[in-house]
Amino acid sequence: MLAAVRAGLGVAALMPANLEPAMTCHHTAALPALPDVELGLARHPRSEGDPLSDAVEIALRRMI
Repeated sequence: MLAAVRAGLGVAALMPANLEPAMTCHHTAALPALPDVELGLARHPRSEGDPLSDAVEIALRRMI
């Protein structure tokens, strides 16, 4: 998806942290407003202390 956006072949709804300097919206009036979204993370009790699961959770919390 990002390759298509980089090449000017597509559009995407991205978090501000994921925008690259070359990615801009030239015609903001032509695009609909995006609705609010709810983000949830459900973890299995055994994933507590798992470095990868912890890193994903921390990254998601920082983006909100």
